[in-house]
Amino acid sequence: MRNNPVIELIAKLNPLSEKCIQDFLNIISFDILPKNAVLLEIGQRARSMYFIKKGLARAYYYHDGKEVTDYFAVDGQFIGAVPSLINGLPSNKGIHLIETSEIYQFSSEAFEACCLQHHDLERATRRLTAFALLEEQERIESLRFYSVREKYDLVARKYPGIMNRCPLQYIASYIGTSQVSISRIRAGTQ
Repeated sequence: MRNNPVIELIAKLNPLSEKCIQDFLNIISFDILPKNAVLLEIGQRARSMYFIKKGLARAYYYHDGKEVTDYFAVDGQFIGAVPSLINGLPSNKGIHLIETSEIYQFSSEAFEACCLQHHDLERATRRLTAFALLEEQERIESLRFYSVREKYDLVARKYPGIMNRCPLQYIASYIGTSQVSISRIRAGTQ
């Protein structure tokens, strides 16, 4: 797949024709961005999807004046403001890099055009969307039914290595608890 992890990941979901791969490669760009770089400001309209080849990013928003981490992307995961990509409205979420990251990105408009030309890519995307929905359902259930410890363990499984790479405040915000509670979990006292 010409050593492109985005293509490799998507091709695992559905085989892609050579022409599809070439057209998809033509819309993907690669960059290495520094820690704290902003991929999307709150209030901007999202226009791209991002794939974190190596690094760590988070999507966040503000609620009652507090910053809330909504989700992470770590080595080999996608991140994007999907509601804004779909509805074309300004995003209520921002995306920022927690560490220097190697990133692939592609315009959602160009991707849609590519999907219209290549039904194999469209099928793979549909499967990827289904997996994303399943993950979101798991997250909703964790928020409703899991203890703080269980949520912490779920984050550690879902985002390998994140506990040593991410500031506690972001993990605590994502789980919906305090930094003190996370520190207690790490110390084994909760």
